[in-house]
Amino acid sequence: MKRKFKACLSLSLLLLAVQACNSGNQTQNNNTATVKEVDKDTLPGTYEYIGNGDTIRLELNAQQDSVFGKLLYALGEKDRNVGDFKGHVKGGQLIGEYYFMSEGVGSVRDMIFNVTKEGLLEGYGEVEERDGGFRFLDTSKLKFDHGMLLEKK
Repeated sequence: MKRKFKACLSLSLLLLAVQACNSGNQTQNNNTATVKEVDKDTLPGTYEYIGNGDTIRLELNAQQDSVFGKLLYALGEKDRNVGDFKGHVKGGQLIGEYYFMSEGVGSVRDMIFNVTKEGLLEGYGEVEERDGGFRFLDTSKLKFDHGMLLEKK
């Protein structure tokens, strides 16, 4: 269990560090504003961020009320994680869980993406280990300003 916590903590800390490095370059425009309502049928496709030696890719599908797909994190010098995102659409967000392997140990963590006109922005915030995974403490305090927009390809 400590290994899973270390893996998720490392991933979160790396993403927060990247966020801090990019914070001086942030500009919000109409293309990164959250969409109020999402048409689930327009979501399927590949979403990708590549920059600063990092790659995040989500191959998203939709079926009935669910969204799901393969999610890859290859962040700089850190471990590479590949797993499955499973969730649903609520308002202008994708809300779900990421099931992945890190250092040979299965793990799960909450995920929320804001849907924008150009793609997806993942939300970050404090998490705790409970209910068999890493859960956000307060979703109202999530940050979406890290600059790693997963653009639809």
